[in-house]
Amino acid sequence: MKTTNILPSFFIALILMSCEKDVTIWYDEIKLESYVIKNYSNDAKQLYLHEIFQDSTHPNFEKSSIDYNEINKILKTIQAVYNLNSPERDTVFLKYQIHTSYCFSSNSISLRVKTGLPEIKNLAINIIPTGESSLDDILSIYNFDSVKTAYSYPSFPWLTLYANNNEYNMIPIERKFAKIESVEIADFNKGCLGDGNNISISRNGDSTVITFSVGSGDCPAGCIYRKYWEFIVSYGTATFVRTY
Repeated sequence: MKTTNILPSFFIALILMSCEKDVTIWYDEIKLESYVIKNYSNDAKQLYLHEIFQDSTHPNFEKSSIDYNEINKILKTIQAVYNLNSPERDTVFLKYQIHTSYCFSSNSISLRVKTGLPEIKNLAINIIPTGESSLDDILSIYNFDSVKTAYSYPSFPWLTLYANNNEYNMIPIERKFAKIESVEIADFNKGCLGDGNNISISRNGDSTVITFSVGSGDCPAGCIYRKYWEFIVSYGTATFVRTY
């Protein structure tokens, strides 16, 4: 009786392992073209950061490092749609040249600070380390090496830190800065001004739904109308699903 129960579970495990392996294989089979790399790498990064930001249970939500392997998978999903020979593919890539409208910062963060404290006085004039260990530890770990104060600083007590030549998931870093005594608010950029064309994805195991959309009608205030082109990418091949 025990053997009867164990064997199906064993074979199910083998099937699941095989499916997981197949997903990796089909991503490897998609060859990125220079045009897609040049024009859609930032879109893939923004889609990845948006995916994390929207899901607090995401396995990378609390990881400050960026998983470039996942970004590469998203970029290859875009490549799969680009590989199609269809009027819908031409519409989204050639006619409208649709890109994401996400603007997640990956190397800067703004802080509302207590301007009278010694470490903040140092930081505001780009003296790093500042002399306050908990603040300096974060600045050092994430390579924040330049500072820009707000136009009317210190009456408007905000400054922005930049990690030159480094990119991060800023969610956990924002939380770390918020715990510093001299920092009142930590806030990395999470959105663009206005609205417009966009790309969205929904990844589910061995398939990804990727949707391109065009916005119209007072988009600076938020587009009133929107048209969508939906594709599904599975095992390296894209299929047009619908427009609506």
